[in-house]
Amino acid sequence: MFKNVKPKWYIGICAFVLTITFFIFAAFPLQLKFGMWGLAITQLGILFIALIPVFLFRWKISDVMPMKKVTAKQLFAMLLLYIATFFIVNTVTITTTYLFPESVQLSMDIADFFTTAPFLASLIIISVITGICEEVLHRGVIQYTFKDCKSELAIMLFMAVIFGAFHLSLFRFLPTAIIGFVLAYLMIKTKNFLIPVLYHAVHNAVGFVISYGADSNPTVSMPLESIGVFLILSSLSPFLFYTGVKLLNKEKPSKRTKYATIALTLVLPILGIGIFALSHSQTETYVTNFSMTPSVNIETPPEVVKFTIEKEGTYNIFVSIKDETHTVTTGVRIEHEDGEIAWDVGGIDLFANRFTNLKIGVYNVIFTFETQSEQKTPVDISFSIE
Repeated sequence: MFKNVKPKWYIGICAFVLTITFFIFAAFPLQLKFGMWGLAITQLGILFIALIPVFLFRWKISDVMPMKKVTAKQLFAMLLLYIATFFIVNTVTITTTYLFPESVQLSMDIADFFTTAPFLASLIIISVITGICEEVLHRGVIQYTFKDCKSELAIMLFMAVIFGAFHLSLFRFLPTAIIGFVLAYLMIKTKNFLIPVLYHAVHNAVGFVISYGADSNPTVSMPLESIGVFLILSSLSPFLFYTGVKLLNKEKPSKRTKYATIALTLVLPILGIGIFALSHSQTETYVTNFSMTPSVNIETPPEVVKFTIEKEGTYNIFVSIKDETHTVTTGVRIEHEDGEIAWDVGGIDLFANRFTNLKIGVYNVIFTFETQSEQKTPVDISFSIE
């Protein structure tokens, strides 16, 4: 044991790096094999890693994770900040999905992952266990190692980056970074570890309930109007943030903060209405857009669908293929009448989106199926070119 080792930022970084290493070499295989139960084991691993420096350097638990009685004011402020963040985070997520349709696959995978354990067990794992274990690491140990930093904003920004990177996904980085920023703020202002734990648990529980059992067959794309709707709803966020921050601060908000709140409250709905109107002014024209559900076994021949390109240009090609058994490998080849292949992709539970240059002429979309089963399995196929 080491004595009198003060918390330094590099200790927190080491704990974070050790956790990511644990993710790569142990957590991912555990979750792949055991599903949600693997996630529970992963969270206990995170808790163990987080507590290593606490016991190694004999830090006081009450210093690293100060816990007090949760006051009504703290709870109300936390809920206001949660609701405000909910709209902002969902706006960012929907925008990301619109710009990068392939990110839908991640949401589908998460929704499927949630169903690998009974509803109540999954809810406890994702909200209570995850909320506690991840907060011990982030708002507990890592944020504690930055206690000597004099800038609260710097701490919150750093904790935001750490929390975003912790989820190991470019598509999830910004939404989770925003949440990490708010969690760090709550810890700084309340000095009560229970508040970020409650926030984290509520956030995860709501996301879980919305995602659990959701339709795993995605729509062709995220409508542009959805961004507009959430921007309009996000106009509530500046006021909610302002009120929540005011409850947690003894000082009165500055005039600059008030003006910024008013400006954002006005700008967000205007921007949202503009995007919503723009989405309705656009007419979606599909070169081809179809769905089918062939029954597939070892003897199933390829399916061929024709379409015609009348004007050369860049087109958005989307394909989603899903089967309940997750055993059918489906190939998709887009071939011009002269034999030139425009796109060739394949896989199990395929989800792909690509912008491709297509020249004038007739094309064949050829679907091939590989399975060792003699029993027929329905395969849901959605395909579009626009």
